[in-house]
Amino acid sequence: MGTFSVKFILKHPLRTDQQLELEGLVDTGALFTQVPANLLDQIGLASSGTRAVHYADGTKDVVPVADAKIAIHGVETPTMVLCGKPNSLVLLGAATLETLGLGVDSIHKRLIPIEAPMASS
Repeated sequence: MGTFSVKFILKHPLRTDQQLELEGLVDTGALFTQVPANLLDQIGLASSGTRAVHYADGTKDVVPVADAKIAIHGVETPTMVLCGKPNSLVLLGAATLETLGLGVDSIHKRLIPIEAPMASS
């Protein structure tokens, strides 16, 4: 899959006037969205726990996570954000994209709406 970036808005879940417009790399290999902790601090997002992670090089770590809201293309959803190290990449992970109802068109390097599967009665 070719990589590409998209703009999105990251908001404090309770004080939605505190927000940042960011650009992140779409990464379907990443489960969660990642934003450097210093950027999260700018809108008052504090760690609400930790999560075990592993990196592409095989190393493992436990990192802080924060609850946030994210908006892309006018659709908004709550999401968990990994608090990255300073200067780490801003990544949009698969869980966030799926919760937003967005899939990846890797040929045209864009996000596309997807329908949510639902069980029938």
